[in-house]
Amino acid sequence: MMNLTDRARIAWRLLTRGETTPSIAAVMPPPRDTNSDPLTLSTVFRGVQVLQTALSSLPIYEAKGGLRLDSVSAIIEQPDVNRSRRDWIADIVASLAIDGNAFIRLRRFGGTIVSCEVLPPSYVTVRNRNNDYAAPDLVYTYLGNEYTPNDLVHLKFVNVAGQLRGHGPISAAREEITSAQMAKAYKAKFYSDSSNLKGYLSTDNKITKDVADQAKAAWTSTGDAADIKVLGSSLKYVPLDLKPADLQFLESQKFDTTQIARLLGIPASIMLAAVDGSNLTYSNIEQSWIEFADYTLAAYAGEIEEVFNRLLPRGRTAHFDWDSSRRTDLADRYNAWSTALSAGFMTINEIRAREGYAPLAKKEGTDNDA
Repeated sequence: MMNLTDRARIAWRLLTRGETTPSIAAVMPPPRDTNSDPLTLSTVFRGVQVLQTALSSLPIYEAKGGLRLDSVSAIIEQPDVNRSRRDWIADIVASLAIDGNAFIRLRRFGGTIVSCEVLPPSYVTVRNRNNDYAAPDLVYTYLGNEYTPNDLVHLKFVNVAGQLRGHGPISAAREEITSAQMAKAYKAKFYSDSSNLKGYLSTDNKITKDVADQAKAAWTSTGDAADIKVLGSSLKYVPLDLKPADLQFLESQKFDTTQIARLLGIPASIMLAAVDGSNLTYSNIEQSWIEFADYTLAAYAGEIEEVFNRLLPRGRTAHFDWDSSRRTDLADRYNAWSTALSAGFMTINEIRAREGYAPLAKKEGTDNDA
């Protein structure tokens, strides 16, 4: 099996000789409007960051025949020779959460996969070359180059039969995201221009419609709330009190945060969002973390494990180590290990491995695994 240095050397040769790169301008999608980028919302940014950190920090182990192996293959240790595994996993998680799709290009040398590169999903198109959606003939296009499923792995967060692309929580939350973006834009406008100046111009004198129209035009000629307004001697401005609390900015923000967190499958406590009526304790926070791992992170982990298993020889599989994400407090954990040891279904070195310690060296005439 090739080591990392050999894989990096081969991957560089493939990058510098293989595909022709067409004019970027001819295949680049139109520039993204930053105002519509969901990551500009603090709730979405926090949610994606939580998902990335939680999954990319988990250890990974390999198994064969149901038994855990002591080492991990080089391709699993660093799937992309140009990037860390942590960044590689983070890219897949963000792609699945935001776009609902992740695309991994496989680089081969002599039939062996030497590197796996995560492609930006917005740059990849998917086509079906036949009309059979039960057994589609798929082709993927990225920067003018075409790939078959043999060369590109397509991961879908939520798969719907007959649809070529998957669906993600952020795309499913389009209305909530749009609503939150509109509220954010309006709140910024409220404090920066005259949209927060609600009132009327009053006078004790009788005026004509023309004079009223001229006064109104003069007042609204500049839209900046910081501008100095000059009134005639007979006019006075009468404000209509409209406080931010009256507009329910805070309540709207809490609602949007809760809705987006729910769609992302992240507990409010992890999103650092307060939930009215909730009573957070150590016990229910721990339980919410377990549910987060079981029902949210597992969906992303399952897709990534499918990629890992495609990279390994037949009979070997790679898995995220969930035990490290469910570490209870020290006393409970040690009690559990003591029970496992006394019951005889775990050895000292197996327990030490779970805790991240090296195995005890065997002494002559003894068996430390007992």
